[in-house]
Amino acid sequence: MKKKLSPFIIKIMKKWYFILLFLLFPAVLYALSVEEVAERLEQKVLSSRKIYIQMKNIRILPKGEKIEMKGLIWLQMPDKFRMDIFPPHQSITLLKGKQLLIYFPQDKVLQVVMLSKDPKLSQWLNFFQKPWEEIKRRGVIRSVDKEGILVEMDPKDLPELESLRIWIDQNLWFPTKIEIKEKNGEVSIINYLEVKFGASFEEDLFELKLPPDVQVTEL
Repeated sequence: MKKKLSPFIIKIMKKWYFILLFLLFPAVLYALSVEEVAERLEQKVLSSRKIYIQMKNIRILPKGEKIEMKGLIWLQMPDKFRMDIFPPHQSITLLKGKQLLIYFPQDKVLQVVMLSKDPKLSQWLNFFQKPWEEIKRRGVIRSVDKEGILVEMDPKDLPELESLRIWIDQNLWFPTKIEIKEKNGEVSIINYLEVKFGASFEEDLFELKLPPDVQVTEL
């Protein structure tokens, strides 16, 4: 007759099993290639179609001054984007075909940016809309920890940048933090505080309702 293990021994074995599983799980993620991480991110975004994000952006200027901005982002695949920044830095940014519209309600000023004339801005916009493309092209996985999968981007064709890093939540398979360091010492940290996939919002969200006396400037 086989001797049964005591409840105490079983409890210890279960404890060590979960500890081992916890230790191995990040290692499995770290074994993923940057292409596999990008593909999972792409699948998540494309299958969700509509995404709603609450964000916070902290800019640290070269002399140490901090500027905090909060706002909302709406994404609709394949090519719709809107970002609202709350007061005191209020603005509405909207992608309209090959134009980027930036409206400042307090000043009643609308800036129209032709993306064909500003390839760098177009590249940044694509990064926020479809980060997997840039991750595949220039990303390297540096670590996996409680903040997520840290992907460091090669800024070789972005001469004003010292570094660009993005953290991807391995449960959401979506970015939750972006850190941008410029060579002049300025640092921007963008945190996605809440992300809703398959969100519900109307099509007219991507239309700007402007007052009749708005001042329009083209950049």
